[in-house]
Amino acid sequence: MDLNVAIGGPQGGGIDTSSNMINRAFAEAGYNVFGVREYHSNIKGRHSYNHLRVKEDRPRSLKYPVDIIVALDADTIFEHLEDVGPGTKIIYDRSFESSDLAQARMIMRDTARRIKETLDAAKFPNTVKGAVDYMKSRGGIPMPIPFNDVVASANAEGPAARYFNTLGSAVTLSISGLDQKFTVEAIKQVFSNKEKVVAENVRVVEAAYRYANENGLAGKPLKTLQKKQRFLITGNDGSAIGKLMGGLRLQTYYPITPASDESTILEEHEEYSFIEAEKNRLKRGGVVVVQTEDEISAVTMAQGAALTGARTSTATSGPGFSLMAEGIGFAGMDEVPLVVTLYQRGGPSTGLPTRNGQSDLLFALNTGHGEFPRIVISSGDVEECIYDAMKALNYAQRYQLPVIHLIDKNLANSTDMVPDIDLKRVQVPQTLKTVPSPDFHRYSLKTETGISEMGILGKDIFWMTGDEHDELGHVTEDTEMRDSQMRKRFMKLETALREIPANDQAVLYGPDKADITFVTWGSQKGPILDVMEDLKQEGISANLLYLKMFMPFPSEFVKKVLEKAKLVIDVESNMLAQAAMVIKLNTGISIEKSILKYNGRHMTEDEILKAAKDIYSGKSKNEIEVLQNGA
Repeated sequence: MDLNVAIGGPQGGGIDTSSNMINRAFAEAGYNVFGVREYHSNIKGRHSYNHLRVKEDRPRSLKYPVDIIVALDADTIFEHLEDVGPGTKIIYDRSFESSDLAQARMIMRDTARRIKETLDAAKFPNTVKGAVDYMKSRGGIPMPIPFNDVVASANAEGPAARYFNTLGSAVTLSISGLDQKFTVEAIKQVFSNKEKVVAENVRVVEAAYRYANENGLAGKPLKTLQKKQRFLITGNDGSAIGKLMGGLRLQTYYPITPASDESTILEEHEEYSFIEAEKNRLKRGGVVVVQTEDEISAVTMAQGAALTGARTSTATSGPGFSLMAEGIGFAGMDEVPLVVTLYQRGGPSTGLPTRNGQSDLLFALNTGHGEFPRIVISSGDVEECIYDAMKALNYAQRYQLPVIHLIDKNLANSTDMVPDIDLKRVQVPQTLKTVPSPDFHRYSLKTETGISEMGILGKDIFWMTGDEHDELGHVTEDTEMRDSQMRKRFMKLETALREIPANDQAVLYGPDKADITFVTWGSQKGPILDVMEDLKQEGISANLLYLKMFMPFPSEFVKKVLEKAKLVIDVESNMLAQAAMVIKLNTGISIEKSILKYNGRHMTEDEILKAAKDIYSGKSKNEIEVLQNGA
């Protein structure tokens, strides 16, 4: 089984709840699900949707055209005109058919103009009925359903529209052939502790299945797989879980999309229980989460707590990270163990507040004026978010510097089924060592690693300033001391490159030699791994150079891989191919071919596959293939 579903409706119209029902129902039947949430930046009304994939094995990417489109409003039909192919089932309320594009006030003007041009060129009316007929001409199968009548038959209390998301989900699951009992179980999970709400929605599910059966829409019964314990979580969830497992004690933040979800998840778990390994006993723990007045306060408050010995972090996105630049520079000068989780979105300025982007890589590597060491790492799937968040806290304390953890919006809002969380996979060592003596030198130059013993506020005596300083922390502009302190600080990068495991720096997936060598980072990892399998079926070998750490940079390994590659294709969600620029800076190797996407939508397996095949076959002479898919 390989099922792709897009379920859309108005922002604030229960789209997440609907997709959650579908995810959980398939999970209850033993299937694996993967999805991405695409939502508009207004609070309520404009088009949002979830793109889901269901397979027996674990999905790593999404595909177009989809197999099922669920339209919870008329706009969804217009917005997803191009996402259908032969056999795509289009589920929508029959009453939508008379809706006219000209009255679709929640569709952006540019989008409406593009939709109109498409329908006009194909000679279809600018109505939902016309749009559905256009989809039908592309092989789609319309399934108009009287939403109000079906809900009415369930005798559910309240307005019918309240249950449209449940109805859409239930019809989707019915035509997929999923047993009704799994859908009912999903309803119970989604609306847990709300008995009346569960009862009302279960009746709607029963009505939806009944309607599908009576009208010949129900699919062939889907086999039930063995159910396994898995964690259905997002990238935001993963980072929050990892921080808790890594011993986080303080998280600061100022609300910003898509970073805020991580902090609100931590707020929900400020108190928790854990097992003390040495004595195998249950203990109570906690983390303090503080919403500050702005990002400047967030980054400096986190540093203040870090100086007491606590593991601290802050989370933000592009505009907030811009405000944190000076504070991060202070952490670099004063060697403060600080973790900044940077959730990337489309920029510049406010840019695309709720859309994907990977355009902050160079900013992360160079934020803050002057030169100072920092560790910059990136995650590529939900599971990595967990362990990388733990590692980031370890790195910060071990090397006493800012650690910037990059998570793109696509990954932050991806839902995945993680099979297990291994508590022993990442150790959490206590790296703080202090010498509470009169001769304590916080910035001692007597070190072969660049790492001096760290003082603790309230315990050790030392001085801190944003100025250059001597070993005690006193301000200095002496030329020899300046040179020595600069070299000491940057020595940490050599130490980190030597100590951090190679697989946490960069990984080569696939054969050592291949027809195509992909280079990527972040959330393109999954789609490219799937594309490699697709290419193999066509007799084309491929491998993937997957980058995880950008500072310090694993130059020797990257250079070794690329020097023996035949055709190298860089794949990124930005316009400038920023990772390729970093590679050239550190190895001198230029990557000539790129597949780039910067329209704010997630990359899919099918579009990367087509672009890669066009480049490989010589069909495309372009140096850069720009991807455009996405509603």
